[in-house]
Amino acid sequence: MSTAPFSPALKTRPLRCALAAAVLLAAAGCSIVPEARTDPMKFYVLATAAAGAAPAAGAPAVQLREVELASYLRSRPMVVRRGTNEVEFREFARWGEPLEAGVARVLREELLARGAASAVLTAGSRRESAKIDATLTVRVLACEGEAGGAVAFRAVWELTPALPESKVPAARGDFQATDLRWDGKSEAALAAQLSQAVAALAAQIATELGKK
Repeated sequence: MSTAPFSPALKTRPLRCALAAAVLLAAAGCSIVPEARTDPMKFYVLATAAAGAAPAAGAPAVQLREVELASYLRSRPMVVRRGTNEVEFREFARWGEPLEAGVARVLREELLARGAASAVLTAGSRRESAKIDATLTVRVLACEGEAGGAVAFRAVWELTPALPESKVPAARGDFQATDLRWDGKSEAALAAQLSQAVAALAAQIATELGKK
C-alpha cells in the first residue's frame, strides 16, 4: 500500500490559521472590550443653613431621642408619592445616611443655631455631667415628594420635662410643612425642600423651648 508523501505545509497550516485568528482578534480587540459605564447612583443629605447664635439665657439642655420613621421611609431610596396608596422608591437617588440620623442631625443643628437650647444630646452622645432639662421625641410620618410637585413632610413631637422642677413645660405638636414645591424630577431640589421642612419643625419646637 502506497502512502502520500508528507508535506510540511500540512503540519504548519493549523499554526498559520491560529496566528491569523490571533491577529484578527487583536485588531478587533477594542470592539470586544466592554465600555466603562458611569454609575447612575446619586446620594443626598439633609442640610441646615441656620447661622449660629449664642444660647438664650437659661436655655435648656435637651435629650433628643432616636428619631422614629414611618416604616416605608426606613429604606435608603428617596420616596415619591404618586397617589394616596402608591409610592415610588427612586433606586438611583438615595439618602447618604439613614434618614432618621439626618433628621436628628438637622434638628440638633437648628435648635443650637437658634439659641433655643444650650445643648442637644442625641443617641450615642456621651456627656454624663450634663443636666438634662427635657426629653424630645420625634416621629416622622411623611418625608417625600409628590409627583404633582408638592412636598410632604409631617412629624409629631413631644417635649417631656426631665424632672418635676424642670423649667421646660410639657408640650407636643403635629407639624406639617406647607408651601414647599419641587419640579418632580430633581432629587437635589427635593432634598433641599425637605431640609427646609425639618428646619421649620425645629423652629416650632424652639418656640416651645423658649416658653417658661
